[in-house]
Amino acid sequence: NAQQVFDDLSIRDVVSWNALIAGYVEEGQGHQALNCFVCMQRESFSPNEVTLACILKACGSVGALGAGKQIHNEIVNNGMINRSIVLGNALVDMYAKCGVLSKALQVLDEIPMRDTVSWSALIAGYAQQGRGLEALCCFQWMESEGFSPDKVTFLCVLNACNHSGLLDQAQMLFWNMSKEYGISPTIEHCTCMVAVFGNSGHWDKAKLVIKSMPSSNSPAVWLALLDACKKWGNVKLGKLAFYHLVKLDHSCPTAYVLMINIFAAAGMQEDAENVETMRMKYAPSND
Repeated sequence: NAQQVFDDLSIRDVVSWNALIAGYVEEGQGHQALNCFVCMQRESFSPNEVTLACILKACGSVGALGAGKQIHNEIVNNGMINRSIVLGNALVDMYAKCGVLSKALQVLDEIPMRDTVSWSALIAGYAQQGRGLEALCCFQWMESEGFSPDKVTFLCVLNACNHSGLLDQAQMLFWNMSKEYGISPTIEHCTCMVAVFGNSGHWDKAKLVIKSMPSSNSPAVWLALLDACKKWGNVKLGKLAFYHLVKLDHSCPTAYVLMINIFAAAGMQEDAENVETMRMKYAPSND
């Protein structure tokens, strides 16, 4: 609908282009955003800071490193890197999401202005690559420069710990969030810690995290626990997680697949078939 309205406009400007590009980016349609950017330039509209920040986000989402580098050069050549912290952060985020962490670190080191957002983007990149120790080093480096971590920073570094199996470090960060930093854990933080404890086989601690939450009505939390149960073949706890999960969202296909695999690995074929019957009834088809 937004594209149709845009196409029908008799007069377009940078603002209308930005609105359309940003919409595609927010909906995860990075390639369409990049196509819009090409059309915008073809019609002789000059991108502004908002345009470039959106396009860098699009490049990161689809791994368009070449296009991202071109935008980087344009930003530097126009002197925008020296006066826009938003673009500096967007560049760090783009390179991090494209997996070029050395370049992301270089940009972070070179930009004249950086903040917690810059550091969080880099930490998220290390988490994505499963490089937990480097993420922790960035976290400490950030604090040494006087930047205070926020909720996003903690989520990024906890994810990094989870992907790298750094149980002790994740546990310390999680418990210190509220004690030292005054940040109350969100559902996302708790979900991550359930995954951390579950993937390490610390079931009591995983259940304690869920119990401590204001509400356990989060499918993501139970899905994280169910996924860990599949890793360890924990049928009993897996059944509990599956029950809570389908009660909250009976159309979640991943829940059925995980539970079927848990039963199958345990040689409980009849139970696996029963769950498959449930899946056919409730979960949407992948066809």
